[in-house]
Amino acid sequence: MAEPRDPVQASEATGRSVDPLGAAAPEQEILPDAEKTDDQKRNLFKTLIGIAWMYGGRGVGLLWTFALIGKLGISDYGLYAMAFAFATILGPTLDNPWSVRAMRESEERFNRERASRYLVGITLMAAGIALIPFTFIGFLGLVVAGGEMTFNSYISRYGRDGHPDLVYKWGAGRQFVGVGMACVYLFAVPNPTLLGACLLYCAPYLVMVVLAGLVVRGHRPGLPGPLRLMLILQGEMLFGTTLYLQGDVLLLGWLTSTETVGYYNIALMLTSALAAVGQSFVMTYHEPLRQSGGDLAAGPKIRTVVLLGLIVGVVVVLVAFGILLSPAPPVVGWVMLIMAGFGAIRTVISVFQVILYAQHRDRLRFVAALGLIPFKFMFLAVLVWLGWGAIGAAVATTVADAALLAVFTYAIFFFKRKAPTE
Repeated sequence: MAEPRDPVQASEATGRSVDPLGAAAPEQEILPDAEKTDDQKRNLFKTLIGIAWMYGGRGVGLLWTFALIGKLGISDYGLYAMAFAFATILGPTLDNPWSVRAMRESEERFNRERASRYLVGITLMAAGIALIPFTFIGFLGLVVAGGEMTFNSYISRYGRDGHPDLVYKWGAGRQFVGVGMACVYLFAVPNPTLLGACLLYCAPYLVMVVLAGLVVRGHRPGLPGPLRLMLILQGEMLFGTTLYLQGDVLLLGWLTSTETVGYYNIALMLTSALAAVGQSFVMTYHEPLRQSGGDLAAGPKIRTVVLLGLIVGVVVVLVAFGILLSPAPPVVGWVMLIMAGFGAIRTVISVFQVILYAQHRDRLRFVAALGLIPFKFMFLAVLVWLGWGAIGAAVATTVADAALLAVFTYAIFFFKRKAPTE
């Protein structure tokens, strides 16, 4: 394990400026405080615009869910949900190496890896289309997974340059067009089918195949790092995000009932959506974080990050009190009240995670999340055994995220990092 060191001593020994993360930082021009404040205001404004687009896209997605159930029935919707679950596991797991490295690598590597990301995406889409006569789940899962990778290869330029407003605007636009065409089909055509609706829903991905193909043209494809690094980054997504954040839902359902899962999942989804403000905000700092190698001075002010987390927590508390005062089951309100802590912590974690991306500390993030999974699940099992149900799941999730935040904080502020090799 790396040893802590004193930044002042390191500076005196090397004659170079040293960042508070414990590593030599590139020489940078120090901006006046007034200019830094103006940049932060602009970044906050772009964050709010991005969040508005993101919530708009999610709202349209909710309408799409209601339309599917209303016109095709719960059975077809269940089949759609299974296919989409397959896509949300396969796509982000495969895509994570490109996603992480897009914000931190050199321009040449970014362009080469962007090209390979595009090629993998269209390959998955082609495979999915070929499966149409054989399996709906395979068709939709591969087309959506590949379509999202192709789409991400296009919008990755906006994320790399720190424009969450444009990233989420394109995402919402794709959702609006796809859902719009599919809903026209569902309500205007006699006897619509799930396959027909989903083909129209996926149609915008074909437009992205053309647009993304134009921007990657002329660049020689390159893999996003060596195989070992790719596996670490894919494992981080599969275990550190998918299993860590969603596995407790499955465990809770196995130990209790679908009703208990429903209470908990409502709070988890709403709180996670609110905490996404942290991810959007730190995206505005991708460029300076990349150029500085993850220097805290180049990122958002820590007090601003903490303030955003507290605001998210307060909003969740207000929602919880609103639920407790409504005719809704009181347990939902109590779960939301506990999840306020999770919302505040997850907002800060989203920011620290990107700082660690820029520092190339991929193994640390993977090991931290992987190590917390058994703790979180065992803690949840004990709380369920004690009869806490959905409230126990909220407590376990909040405590596990607090532990993850402690690990990230310790790594960023007290442990030196090795110079990046990739």
